[in-house]
Amino acid sequence: MGDGGAPRSKEITYAVNPSPLRKILSLLTLLLPGDYLKTAFYLNLVESPRRYLRQALTTFYRFDHVYAVLREVKHSYRGNFSILEFGTSDGYAFTKLLYATRYLGMEDRVTVHTFDSFEGMPRAADAKDLDLVGGDSWVPGQFRGRYEALRDYCSRKYRNFEIHKGYFQQTLTPEFLDSLRARPPILVWFDCDYYSSARAVWERLMPFLPNGCVLYFDEYDNLNFGSRFTGEARLVHEINHGEFGDAVELVRDHRLGLDSNRIYRFVRFAAPLCYAALPGENAANVVHLRTNDSPLP
Repeated sequence: MGDGGAPRSKEITYAVNPSPLRKILSLLTLLLPGDYLKTAFYLNLVESPRRYLRQALTTFYRFDHVYAVLREVKHSYRGNFSILEFGTSDGYAFTKLLYATRYLGMEDRVTVHTFDSFEGMPRAADAKDLDLVGGDSWVPGQFRGRYEALRDYCSRKYRNFEIHKGYFQQTLTPEFLDSLRARPPILVWFDCDYYSSARAVWERLMPFLPNGCVLYFDEYDNLNFGSRFTGEARLVHEINHGEFGDAVELVRDHRLGLDSNRIYRFVRFAAPLCYAALPGENAANVVHLRTNDSPLP
């Protein structure tokens, strides 16, 4: 009987997900003595391996998409193209981009450009450039590059490149931007670190981007966990919330980026620029023929 003589209802165990793993863990719980041993077993033999496998299967590696983009362009579009990298430092990513064009036989069709002052990071120009979590912001001179060494190395090994030395506002000249009409960008690699630097690039480059161009933001989630208040993440937020007009959008590409928030496709609704496509699949006589009524194809 409950308080006041009222009959007490029978307690029912809460229904949980009846997964096979949980059933096995429940049996092991009965065999392992004490909470400490049970916890150590779970953390070291269940949680850690499961986290590792999940990361191994879905974690993004920042050069996977380079080869995917080049293959897509090679098999889908006519003409010549550009890859643009903003933020070179010592050329770690730049030479890998160059080798990707060689490996896939695209050296004659793709020119890889990199832009950097080679003086290291400038002083932060805006509060939106700063680390708000740990206060460990980048410092002037950090990531200083070796321009002559990189130029000489690339000259010995490659021919489809240009290194643009100077600040972005100076090197993104009207003449260079106009040259992108003949060699439109297929991949823009933002490694600017600062919001102010990334925005300076975007403001100049946006009118010359074709629909479908891939934009990669290397520092998107490295600053303040990808907060929309700072860094490259703020620029993406501003673009997709109308700061540069309602007819422009960056669409996250899950096929290229997996679980990452770093990779987007550029889409312009009004007067878009487009790549010269090879003959496609769409035609008036295309039909998906019926086969059977089961879920199988």
